[in-house]
Amino acid sequence: MEDNKLLRLLHKDPNAGMEQLMNQYTGLVYAVVKSKLDDSYYVSSDIENCVADVFSKFYAELSDYDPKISSIKTYLCVIARNQAINVSKRRSLEGGISLDDEQSLLQVADDVIIDSELAEDELRREVIKAVEDLGEPDSSIIFRKFYYGESSKDIAKAVGLTVSNVDTRTHRALNKLRKLFGGNEV
Repeated sequence: MEDNKLLRLLHKDPNAGMEQLMNQYTGLVYAVVKSKLDDSYYVSSDIENCVADVFSKFYAELSDYDPKISSIKTYLCVIARNQAINVSKRRSLEGGISLDDEQSLLQVADDVIIDSELAEDELRREVIKAVEDLGEPDSSIIFRKFYYGESSKDIAKAVGLTVSNVDTRTHRALNKLRKLFGGNEV
């Protein structure tokens, strides 16, 4: 079902809408969560509970969701990744594994290709679109700094700003992007 139809159904009949959402995206959400929690330390019930939490969080944040910014698929993938990371962090704080081991596991999990390469490609496109939507000069600053690895000094010369201004704009733009994709502001 297309996003706009699914959103209408979610608003008109939340139960039917959530059922359709789960039927349509459970496999994808499961794959994202499993890629982050795929370890002998996590049992299938941990993964299933995390998947259920993803859909609960989506429903709780439904009023915050903006279809102009990202597709439902991308939004769910971001929530799934964040929920899985939170589960992993909680587990390490409970003393299950050391934080160093967890970081290593998360790094390995990040390198694992999730079940749907389309989801990763779409997420990449959404990030690029979000950066472009920041407008000039912020989008140029972000692309130059993080895609091309240019220094703040070189960027400042290229866009006609001070180094301090480039750093401030970078910080603010990253906060906008983090907020947009469900992360915490710094």
